[in-house]
Amino acid sequence: MSLSFGPNWQRDLWASPYRLRFELDDGEHSGRYVTMFTRSYDRARKLARLALPSDSIVGIIAACSEPSKEMAAEWLGWTTGTAFEHLAELGVSTEAPLAEWAGSWWPDDEEDPEAEAWTQRAVSLTWEQADILLWNQIAHDLGVAPRAPVFAKFVDLARGLCVNAYDDRGMDVTCLNKAPLEELYVQCSGWLLDYDRERMAAVFER
Repeated sequence: MSLSFGPNWQRDLWASPYRLRFELDDGEHSGRYVTMFTRSYDRARKLARLALPSDSIVGIIAACSEPSKEMAAEWLGWTTGTAFEHLAELGVSTEAPLAEWAGSWWPDDEEDPEAEAWTQRAVSLTWEQADILLWNQIAHDLGVAPRAPVFAKFVDLARGLCVNAYDDRGMDVTCLNKAPLEELYVQCSGWLLDYDRERMAAVFER
């Protein structure tokens, strides 16, 4: 099974039982924001490279429709310009996308008629650019800057695999098949989210 670009690219992933959930920050450094951020960022970079062992990375990037209305927009420099333009200033251009579409970013949005359809672009990335997007994901809730008003996930289309560092606390690695995740489950077992270990063990140890 593989993934393809388009509004429904995540639907099979949302339904897949083959999901590893990792802790990026274990809470030991609560309140020490620099340490919380750097620990989460370092762990996210390592996990992403283990999950996507290739120099050919595809990012799916969803843009905030009105950056100027976001909290702290003036402080972040978002009062003018589009989300993709702000991302380009950080070093990730989306001007030559592999594909572009509008669709749900969160699983629950498909059932909500009032939910926003996010503009999404699939782009080829270097690891340097992927690191910028990981920084951006982890920076959102901690208030770290600079950052851009976008969300991003990384995919391996052929293997049907998706890497999502959703914030400074955690990262999900989801696949349409079990095999690509088995080694990662063993190799990084110490970082698995304790809350979800029982479910993951039932899937990957049976």
